[in-house]
Amino acid sequence: MFKLLSIILSAVLIFSAKPVMAKNINTGLNKTNVLFIAIDDLNDWVGFLGGHPNAKTPNLDRLAKRGTYFTNAYTVSPICGPSRASVLTGMRPETTGVYHNKGMYKDYVPDAVALPKFLMNNGYYVMGAGKINHAMGMVVPENYNEYGPDAGAIGGPFTWEELNMTPGRKAVRKDILGKVQKENSGIVKNVYPGKEIKRGTLDATLPLNGIDNTLDRPLNGYNTFDWGPVNVTDDEMPDGKVANWATEKLAEDHKKPFFLGLGFYRPHQPFYAPKKYFDAFANETISLPKVQRNDLSDLSSTARQYAHYPWSGSFSRVQKHNVWQQGILGYLASINFTDAQVGKVLDALDKSQYRDNTLIVLWSDHGWELGEKEHWGKHSPWEGSTRVPFIIVPPTSENLPQGAQNSFVSLLDIYPTIADYANLPIPNTLEGKSLKNLVAGTQDKVRNYNVTTLGRASYALRIDDWKFIRYYDGSEELYDLSIDANEWENLASTARYSQRIISYRKLLPVDDRFKQLIHYNEYKAIITTQDEFHLYNMMHDKNGIGEQEEVSSEYPEIVATIKRMLKEQKITKRHVNLSM
Repeated sequence: MFKLLSIILSAVLIFSAKPVMAKNINTGLNKTNVLFIAIDDLNDWVGFLGGHPNAKTPNLDRLAKRGTYFTNAYTVSPICGPSRASVLTGMRPETTGVYHNKGMYKDYVPDAVALPKFLMNNGYYVMGAGKINHAMGMVVPENYNEYGPDAGAIGGPFTWEELNMTPGRKAVRKDILGKVQKENSGIVKNVYPGKEIKRGTLDATLPLNGIDNTLDRPLNGYNTFDWGPVNVTDDEMPDGKVANWATEKLAEDHKKPFFLGLGFYRPHQPFYAPKKYFDAFANETISLPKVQRNDLSDLSSTARQYAHYPWSGSFSRVQKHNVWQQGILGYLASINFTDAQVGKVLDALDKSQYRDNTLIVLWSDHGWELGEKEHWGKHSPWEGSTRVPFIIVPPTSENLPQGAQNSFVSLLDIYPTIADYANLPIPNTLEGKSLKNLVAGTQDKVRNYNVTTLGRASYALRIDDWKFIRYYDGSEELYDLSIDANEWENLASTARYSQRIISYRKLLPVDDRFKQLIHYNEYKAIITTQDEFHLYNMMHDKNGIGEQEEVSSEYPEIVATIKRMLKEQKITKRHVNLSM
């Protein structure tokens, strides 16, 4: 009888026990590894989100099928620096003060424990390569045990010297730890534009698209507003080097659980990719985004600045040179190239001993618009810049639901989600939510809305089927995306939506460091709670809408005019428009 009870008890324990996570072979570890893949400037032009009919993303699509992909994933900020800072720190720009691309998060919140460092502190071996923080590969060294290849010269096969657009200026490149890096540039004839480069199989005249980048960005030091095929192999591209390095790391026998962070630079401009990725579209008619004539006529002058200022080059320049379709092709080819690099890494993981015990998190820092809302670039409040691909694939030992999840999620959720899967306490400083239960199918949603921050005190709110935008000067936009997915009809001035708008305003974050935010022609002024006056030229030849350079000392007459108008008109409200 006792023997029979023992057999029954054993059977009950076996069938009632929770699945045990697979261990790493040869290590005896019971920790989840993390494969962390960041893709730069990738919008929803991927197969699994259906954003563009010509998109070729077979590897991203197969990854999406393996786990959960989010149809309502949004960036915290549609610009590299603050977006990546939010992912690494788990905090919003209103908390960190990171609103632009100047510096790194450590310059603003030096005590923040970034995601890689958090894992390192908890027993992980942390590796990285490419663009993870905002830079070509520049990292905070304390975050990594090992760092591989960086993103090269703007992610392409050229050197910084070859991309240099300033005659007489010597391009000096430093590696990820700040040491001067010697580069072997090819034979460079003439100066930009029309710069001829010959090196190995590389034979090119820059710019490849024939558009002089200095026309829109006269102070831009390197050629970025460009696209076209290059006669190099994948392995000669920085992203190809990152993928190859990752396959090597996945073939090694790690004695600790690992975090492998990979930052692929494409499809960030310039859209250079090996020729075969352009040839893949040779027999296709490239579809153009849907646009509407006079689309911005119902928007404020502030909104038009964000749309028309050339982030790297303007949409009007694309139209003037009649190269819209070629630009779209360049972006699609760059996506196709990056997809192939992701595929190499996934194949390496599947062949490795870590296949069953690795969490995969793939995300893009923000999107990119190619003519929508008359914009060519990022850093806008519209869907093309704010909605991003985001995939989570749990360890294969977890038999979970797969496919699309439509809950609103944020890139802020990456840090707490990884901590949760690593079975570590989630730091109380984090402002995101763990998505583990959402992926497991035991939770329907983690939030009712999502907010994207555009520079200092401009916001885009997504809630239900609605999109609400409020700029720093108080101007607003409202769209019903259920019937207006292209954000063409601004409903903000429609009386019947006034209460809706009032309720949406209450959901926006507030940075208490700012007392007044003022729009004056092409300038943005901020008066802090300490009565400090800051001025930004939104049409600055180099940084513009990025609000990167404070210019009050350069324009004392503008500062005086704004202060005088505020005083004479007795304006004390927070959001001010003094434009004439």
